[in-house]
Amino acid sequence: MRCLPHPARARHSLVLLDTEGFPDHEQDDEDAFSRLFVLNVLLSSVFVYNSRGDGDPQTQLERLTYVRELSQRVRVLPECCEPWDNSVLLSTILPTFVWCLRDVVPDPQLDWELEEEQHNLDSTVSATPGADHSPTRCIQSTFSCRKLFRFCPPGLDGEWGMPPAPLGPLHPTFQGQLEHFQQYVLSCEPKTTLGKHLIDGTFLAGLLERIVELLGRDETILLQEVCKELLEATMPHEVEGCRTPSPLGPVLESRGAASAAQPLRPKPKVEAVVVLQASSAPDRDGTRGDSAQASLWDPAQATSATGPICLVENVPSQGLQVNREALAQLQARSQPVVVVAIAGLYRTGKSYLMNQLAGKRTGFSLGSTIQSHTKGIWMWCVPHPRRPGHTLVLLDTEGLGDVEKGNAKNDTWIFTLAVLLSSTLVYNSLGVIDQAGPSYVTELTEHIQAKAASGAGLAAAGDGADFVRFFPAFVWAVRDFTLQLRLDGRDITADEYLEHALRLKPGDDQCAQTYNLPRLCLHHFFPTRKCFVFEQPAHGEYLHRLEELHDDQLDPGFRKQAAHFCAYIWATAQTKALPGGHVVTGKLLGDLVVTYVDAICSGAVPCLENAVLALAQVENSVAVEEAMARYRTALGPWSVLPTETLSELLALHAQAEHDALEVFMARAFKDEDHLFQRSLKEQLDVELSKLCAANKQASHDRCQAVLLELSGDLEAHIGSGTYAVPGGYQRYLDERQRVVEQYQEVSRKGLMAVSALQEFLRSQDAVADTIREADQSLSEHDKELAGQQARTEAAEHEAAARRMAQEAAEQRRQEAKRSQAEHVQQLEARLETERQQLLAEHQQALDHKLKEQERLLHQGFQHQAEQLRAEIRGLQRQISQSRRQTCVLF
Repeated sequence: MRCLPHPARARHSLVLLDTEGFPDHEQDDEDAFSRLFVLNVLLSSVFVYNSRGDGDPQTQLERLTYVRELSQRVRVLPECCEPWDNSVLLSTILPTFVWCLRDVVPDPQLDWELEEEQHNLDSTVSATPGADHSPTRCIQSTFSCRKLFRFCPPGLDGEWGMPPAPLGPLHPTFQGQLEHFQQYVLSCEPKTTLGKHLIDGTFLAGLLERIVELLGRDETILLQEVCKELLEATMPHEVEGCRTPSPLGPVLESRGAASAAQPLRPKPKVEAVVVLQASSAPDRDGTRGDSAQASLWDPAQATSATGPICLVENVPSQGLQVNREALAQLQARSQPVVVVAIAGLYRTGKSYLMNQLAGKRTGFSLGSTIQSHTKGIWMWCVPHPRRPGHTLVLLDTEGLGDVEKGNAKNDTWIFTLAVLLSSTLVYNSLGVIDQAGPSYVTELTEHIQAKAASGAGLAAAGDGADFVRFFPAFVWAVRDFTLQLRLDGRDITADEYLEHALRLKPGDDQCAQTYNLPRLCLHHFFPTRKCFVFEQPAHGEYLHRLEELHDDQLDPGFRKQAAHFCAYIWATAQTKALPGGHVVTGKLLGDLVVTYVDAICSGAVPCLENAVLALAQVENSVAVEEAMARYRTALGPWSVLPTETLSELLALHAQAEHDALEVFMARAFKDEDHLFQRSLKEQLDVELSKLCAANKQASHDRCQAVLLELSGDLEAHIGSGTYAVPGGYQRYLDERQRVVEQYQEVSRKGLMAVSALQEFLRSQDAVADTIREADQSLSEHDKELAGQQARTEAAEHEAAARRMAQEAAEQRRQEAKRSQAEHVQQLEARLETERQQLLAEHQQALDHKLKEQERLLHQGFQHQAEQLRAEIRGLQRQISQSRRQTCVLF
């Protein structure tokens, strides 16, 4: 067992139970494994069956024969005598069954189909007709929720069952499959009793002890009696009939006292029992339930990790706060995100539209009274229905203009966050395009700062001109629209209706300026505008029960309009990106949420440039770490030291460095002055030095070992005095030369081969001199010539060693030049990509400004068109500078 904080549910614990592996073939202790299976099933809220994918997958599932005994060993009610009835009851309380099929051949099409089927096990396997007692049939009849997750081999080598190196990368396909599995398991509901009470650690410990006791006596487990017994044992902690998670100490003490009163029953072991508590996330009305109510499990009110959850809480006395549980869910998503936010006056049906975008009737809570129902900003993360590998993040915001709130400033901050976080902003209004919607847009210049600059007023600083570069697409949804789309006797589109409603009013008086300002902001700030009109979805009492209505009970016209709206959003809503084009993932979006909310709570104005730079610092640090991990992994399976030549080693380093740079460039952004890339290069240089030193040491050790083995006979003869006879010196030289020749024939000695041989020969100099002087067959002249020859050979070896050292130094210098060129090349490529992206953003903004200027001139608003001229000239200068821009490389 391992207990740790649940990564997606605040104030919950995640209890992981890892079981002894079941045997591949029948054994004498089959009954023990059957009991182990039952124990696992009854203790868990998610039961994972792990098997290899070799052979027929159906055969792997059929090996889980223990499932056939489940309904015999476990009963829900004492009076449940028929096996079929008991299986039905069991299916309502048993955990989710998840089959993990490991080490299968990657099949993207099958993975896609499985994901489309929401990993439904029955979509892939089925029981053989007539085999009513087969394990597959028992799983289908006993477990109400059955899932299948396929996994390819985890390592890049693709070998079955081979785990990757500790620092090695996981196969990209395996990473994606693992992420889907993790997200699903972490989204599953907490463990509950028969009465749907949440289970804490004390209850789980008691359940474990009771089940083990019954299994040990081979008695049938009656779940109703077991749960009743354990709940009665915690009666002192009941509050108004509701069981609450009690403090760990007192409950365990009471259990210890109960055990002391029953000496025949062993005292329970209570170490590492962690209390599992229910989440205290805020309700939709912004309040928190008391602890007693928090422990109750109400499926109608529960907010799971896969459903809507409050992301930014709006607490009247404390302001805006980020919900850490929702933040953890968001930051766990590594996929690019498409963020659609909806804003508008309260009680205008915003939540219903967001449920439609999620493809669900229910999700975001709908209210049926005059009170605002959504508080703060609620989030729902769903797989994007049109873009594989993307997450659609839906943000349902608190209604604007709520008279009960009493703080208009709060409305502006909610609207500001919706603009900053989304890639498409939907503004929802009732009946007609009203004046209230655009009025919030005028305050954005006071609540959003594009660039880090002094001064609180942004319009004065000219930052409003930059808004169009990073503001979301704007969609106006007009609900309960009863007018005819006709103008001047002709039919018009919803878009033409929007543009007509946003036309400016002639005149320079205060009334005209007040009317025109929000419309000018909408025109200038948002890159695109779109309008949809919706009829009433239903009539009469049905209007207040939209979540309960099926499609055929909705107005046909509304169904068609809603389908058109959803199709447009799914097709056109862009992936959220930072200025410069860096794609935003769930992790980055969560960081943005924290940065913006912290700025608001501190009384500052959220600054996009500062936020991006802060994110870049974190992301670029991670990019360096990932690049270094990739470098070490690339060397791991390939570089078997020692290498024969330095060139071979440097080639391995060059390829690993290339891979590391690609990893860094793919994730890094806004690396001002290339500080993080410099850091990466410095670390790579250090790693190269370590690699060369290790290579030398490995070569030296191998050479020493080879020479030690080859010179064994030579050393033995020296020790026994074999060469201390006339003619012994020549014999010694011949045998030493034979050692040298055999040494030179050995491969893979590495860079230190010559140096090690020179060291060996030097170690023999004194021995050679002694043997030569003692050889009586040599004249003094012969001895002098032999000594001279030995010195000449030693000098030649010294010269050869110096040449090799010089060649190695030259190769290192050439490698440094190559490395520099590699960094410069990849940096230039990235800077060029960023420059082109910046040019495209500026050009898009310029085209938008020119179009707006032309519209104003056409409508006769010369003054407003002249005001745009300065912004246009500024954009033209920026484009010109970007085209001439040269980068200073490190």
